[in-house]
Amino acid sequence: MTKLCVIHHSHTDIGYTDLQSRIERRHVDFIRQALAIAKNTADRRGPVFDGFVWTCESLWGTERFLAAASGDERERFACAVRDGSIGISASYLNFNELIGYELLLESFRRARDLGTELGVSVDSAMTADINGYGWGYPEAMLAGGVTNLFSCVHTHHGMYPLGRTQIPFWWETPSGGRVLVWSGEHYHFGNELGLAPGAAASYLTKDECDAEMIHHDHWGVAELRIPRYLAGLRERGYELDIVPVMVSGLRTDNGPPSARIVDMIERWNAEHEDVCRIEMMSLSGFFAELRAEIGKMEIELPTCRGDWPDWWSDGPGGNPTGTRLTREAQRRLRRVRALSCVGDAGNRDRAGTQHDRELERRVIDDLLLYSEHTFSHSNAMSDPWHPLVSSISGRKQAYAASAHDAVIGLEDDELERLGAAGLAVGVPLRYTVINPFEYRVSGVARLPVGHYEFNELGLDRGGRVVDASSGETMRSQLAYAPMGGEYLVWLDLGPGERRELAVEPGDGGDAGGRQSRGAGTGFLETGHVRIEWVPGDGVVRWMDRSTGADLLRADRAHGAFTPVYEVTPMHGRGEACSVRGAMGLNRKGENVMRSAGCLIGEEARTVGPVVSSVTLDYGVAGASLFLLELAAYEDEPRVDVTVRLHKDSVWEPENVYLSLPFCAGANEQLWLAKAGAVEVGAAVRPRIDQIPGTLTDYYAVDDGFALVSDGEGPGAGGGMGVAVAMPDCHLLQVGPLAFGERLLAGDPRLADDPCRLYAWLMNNFWETNFAASLGGFHEFRFSVRWGDCRTARRGVAADRETAVHGAMSACRTASDGLVVFRHA
Repeated sequence: MTKLCVIHHSHTDIGYTDLQSRIERRHVDFIRQALAIAKNTADRRGPVFDGFVWTCESLWGTERFLAAASGDERERFACAVRDGSIGISASYLNFNELIGYELLLESFRRARDLGTELGVSVDSAMTADINGYGWGYPEAMLAGGVTNLFSCVHTHHGMYPLGRTQIPFWWETPSGGRVLVWSGEHYHFGNELGLAPGAAASYLTKDECDAEMIHHDHWGVAELRIPRYLAGLRERGYELDIVPVMVSGLRTDNGPPSARIVDMIERWNAEHEDVCRIEMMSLSGFFAELRAEIGKMEIELPTCRGDWPDWWSDGPGGNPTGTRLTREAQRRLRRVRALSCVGDAGNRDRAGTQHDRELERRVIDDLLLYSEHTFSHSNAMSDPWHPLVSSISGRKQAYAASAHDAVIGLEDDELERLGAAGLAVGVPLRYTVINPFEYRVSGVARLPVGHYEFNELGLDRGGRVVDASSGETMRSQLAYAPMGGEYLVWLDLGPGERRELAVEPGDGGDAGGRQSRGAGTGFLETGHVRIEWVPGDGVVRWMDRSTGADLLRADRAHGAFTPVYEVTPMHGRGEACSVRGAMGLNRKGENVMRSAGCLIGEEARTVGPVVSSVTLDYGVAGASLFLLELAAYEDEPRVDVTVRLHKDSVWEPENVYLSLPFCAGANEQLWLAKAGAVEVGAAVRPRIDQIPGTLTDYYAVDDGFALVSDGEGPGAGGGMGVAVAMPDCHLLQVGPLAFGERLLAGDPRLADDPCRLYAWLMNNFWETNFAASLGGFHEFRFSVRWGDCRTARRGVAADRETAVHGAMSACRTASDGLVVFRHA
């Protein structure tokens, strides 16, 4: 006999239906309502609803309830969890792919710790709406003791994997472990089947049930749709005797529990048990039955290995500023944790220090909330001026700003412990530069000097940087910085290594005798690279001086870092949503207008012994200003790139891309530094290391990407590559920019796609929930490095794994940088 397994929950969508504070209050109240239903049933007082089970979809809601609950409520909650009338999902929130591996790990460990406190195993997680996860996700799940994942993909602008819903499979992790996944229907599909009295729906199911029937005859809907649905499953080859569906108490996100669903189930079982039996159960209860069913029927489930890219991770591109702050705050949190393991003498002390754990918790909470998939109200596109939209969007941005501000406070605490001096009169220009990480970091150390100190300390006539231990004058150069200047010095430091430096009056800018080859009209050159550009086309050559190889692909459509602007026309504000909603899996309309930026001139250039730079001015549609700064290093093959633009405010659907047409040589392979790439080996080859039927157009990256060659490249031999760090922009476009059919993983036609790379800087194509306008000032940074990827890991030539790890580490260390502080 077929059993319909009903999982009753509230879809957590923070900000989609109301203010974040109200949604938090409601989710706390939903658990109170569920507790009241369970208690009345257990005590046999008032309405009794035997078989009622409530599943807390997000651990966030559970945490908020426990924080607000009285002692009696906490005890009743613990009892309800232990007796099975309330179930807990281990997923903290429905995240986009902005969340890094360390935060994922933190979120699942919170679930494990709560289970330990309550005396239960929180072994299952569910997500709703979102369309996927990075490959580090299941690894973090297993590390937190979570072995089951239920995915309810919302196919609006997205798609489920493997070509169909209601399918279980094993998801193999980078380390070889595996998670049992159920890829199910939409999270309100139980409402579509008529299971919730007064809350039937027809969002996805289009049949003879009209609005009158949907709104007033849920029983008739159930009698029509449930048998038809089950028969359709069998026709598709469905083997199992259990069928799970999610249901909400009301026809809305952030909806309450409904005990009336139990009445519906009892009536169905009394009248239609010959069709199927319906039972309400928890998430863990379902997976226990599923595992037993698989074993009993000896079903061999498919095993999938690799990435499950989230179609909806493009949404944060509608808020570039908040996204940049969030990514920066996650890197700084990693730095704080590394600094806490550094002893006062500079050695790495594994005993560590105890920084402000309460403040760290606040940073993590804010980062988790920003990484939740909802960015604004459901009417954000149709009514962008509405106070609700402004308040919700502002609160979302505040999560990022608050996390960024608080983590800097944590970092300052660590630096003070290591000897950093506060602002005071007479503090000498002495600096400590430290690499707090467990891997080597090279780059430019920036020694800040206040504008008020140049004359007082005699630097107005020149200054030099001195190594305090040896007295050696180091090559340095002075650069502009807000509120003063900074002396630039290139250093290469091993794990935990530090250098003590000082800035003194004197002439030391060219100390060491090495000079940049400089810049001229149409080129920038150091000992490692020659970059050339031409009016109109922009950057057309990126030559590795050690080999003479051009690192730009010959079949590129645009020059390196050339902006590409797209806008889809709409006829009046009445089409603001309809034009976007009709795009389907595309991120633009069929009538999209696309234009490339045009290089119109050079704004500024600097030639120095440490870094030489040039700023190029582009004209581009949709922006009143677009500047591209290229800063080439003298001491290593590296160019730091900064894009600054003033974006026009446009209501029409837009995209802004940046061309990244790099190549590493023969037989090159593209690798993505996604969440977990460095920590657990979750680097991904797009279109290869991913689940069939998933997204192949664009990917969310954590640190950036690398092209690794097995043959001829910039140099000779295997393991040569180009690594591009993307600290601010999280999206890499791999598929064609043109409107058209979107090819999914496993499609053989992908072999003919040239796979041209673009950073996808920003977009506003969604018709709901994300920003209507991208207008304002924005900055995006990149860092391009090239050479033998193998040297980044223990300095030995080994297998491909070593080269790939080296490339991924190159992306990370370029963004991590060296830590500088001033001491007395």
